Amino acid sequence: MSKIIHEKSVPAVMRDGTTLYAEVFRPDGEGKYPVLLQRTPYNKEFLPLTTMVLDPIAAAHKGYVVIIQDVRGRFESEGAPFYIYKNEYNDGYDSVEWAASLPYSDGNVGMYGLSYMGMTQFQAASMQPPSLKAIFPITWGTDVYMYRGGALELGLLVSWSMSTIGPNAVIKAKQGKADFLKEFMTLLDSIDHIEEAAYSQLPIRDSEWLKLGEGYAAFVHDILNHDLRDEYHQEISVREKSGNIDVPIFGIAGWYDLLLGQDLEHYEKLKGNKNTKLMIGPWAHAGFAPIVGDLNFGMSTSSLLLELKTDLTSLQLKWFDHWLKGIKNGITEEPPIKLFVMGENKWRSEQEWPLKRTVYTPYYFQSNGKANTKDGDGTLSATPPLEETNDSYVYDPANPVPTLGGNLLMPANYLRGPIDQQHLEARDDILVYTSEVLEEDIEVTGPVKVVLYASSSAIDTDFTAKLVDVHPDGKAFNIADGIIRAKYREKNQPPSLITPNEVYRYEIDLLSTSNLFKKGHQMRVEISSSNFPRFDRNTNTGESGIDSKEFITASQKVFHSEEYPSHILLPVIPR
Repeated sequence: MSKIIHEKSVPAVMRDGTTLYAEVFRPDGEGKYPVLLQRTPYNKEFLPLTTMVLDPIAAAHKGYVVIIQDVRGRFESEGAPFYIYKNEYNDGYDSVEWAASLPYSDGNVGMYGLSYMGMTQFQAASMQPPSLKAIFPITWGTDVYMYRGGALELGLLVSWSMSTIGPNAVIKAKQGKADFLKEFMTLLDSIDHIEEAAYSQLPIRDSEWLKLGEGYAAFVHDILNHDLRDEYHQEISVREKSGNIDVPIFGIAGWYDLLLGQDLEHYEKLKGNKNTKLMIGPWAHAGFAPIVGDLNFGMSTSSLLLELKTDLTSLQLKWFDHWLKGIKNGITEEPPIKLFVMGENKWRSEQEWPLKRTVYTPYYFQSNGKANTKDGDGTLSATPPLEETNDSYVYDPANPVPTLGGNLLMPANYLRGPIDQQHLEARDDILVYTSEVLEEDIEVTGPVKVVLYASSSAIDTDFTAKLVDVHPDGKAFNIADGIIRAKYREKNQPPSLITPNEVYRYEIDLLSTSNLFKKGHQMRVEISSSNFPRFDRNTNTGESGIDSKEFITASQKVFHSEEYPSHILLPVIPR
């Protein structure tokens, strides 16, 4: 096929009469073709995003109709104001069946896309539209629960709502009105000064940007109001509807992606579907380049040369060729799991997740009471501790530990992925526990958690944990991290304040990773009480910064003894 037809603003009428508009790329020739559908809130005409994971021109040349649709309330589509994920179930079903009915469609539809466009695939699939035959979600997420261990993912919520959704939402709400220009410029100024306008603002709920565009970000207030996985989150979530999903799924996740935890948890619910595959690379969110943060993982992680075999568009078309065209190309015979082992920088096939051969191994925190900073006396050892002195530090919400790398989605000046942590490790409010120089390689692949015995002078506070790979030159790269808010320490229980200076057991979920700690390196764990502005600051008063601007300092103690064996539990893979 030598020519491609590009149709603009093709309408699709939903069941309630709302019209959504799409760009269509299709072969210029007689016949009917399978359809690949992407549903986006990020503007169907903005090619840097709409073509990030799949080239529609290449797909059309391979005999597909590619449809990129603005979701309800966004850009050209009707139905404003936009509300995150609220309408994507019915609209997803209707859009799939509309696509199947087009005169140039053969009735077979696949869906693709990353992030928001990943979850819309699952929302549509859970409605079981008969024409949907396969999906290819990339870093998809499962809901709008933007809390980790009870702490609000402030950086994500603010950055996405203000910078990504805000401009078009304010335009839709205020265009043609006398105060349009004033409000739009106020929003842009808030984006340019996001730290002052949002991150440092207390109470968070009183931020001025939330009042713009006729209150366009109503969903932000709802997220702030629902800090537990209650009915509000369950109604939107696709996790509770996983049993309804029976289409073939090829999912892609990233070790440094902010949605990693949701993706892997969701995979656990979906793996009963024998036609489910998962690929996990070293990537941060929406990035498929070899260099992530400060590290170069090699060309086999590039979307242009995955596994040194194929590109991301071709991989997706191979999946859809099988399920939409019936081509026997061997993709279903390939192992269900493909993961990238960082450090070793190699891809490996596996049969399950987590790996059955995992040996969960505790490494204990030890010191003589001065583990503060990387120059302190904190050690990490496989030998359980005996009676020892505890470590202490002061957490001051006015001077929180700044965010440096990790699984985040924030403005570009907040670097993502593995970043050298050395200058943070000079802070006195970070406890550092480091192993001896490794005499042999240790592979850590799977879920990671810290069990921490700690006390605080406050009635509520936070504890953070970070797993770090220390290279022979002293550079210290974050591998995984997590946070726990004290009053949310008991899973599936109502939040409850702590008694000052009483020792509590905390579990800090560091999500998952796959990293080879090489011979000559050291393993390190950092413990502190903040990671700001990625997570909101704990005020230490028992009141959330969502509704309060008052805060106090807290004196923290971390215990490591026979009675209180604080440790990190690592998923070690025998080699």
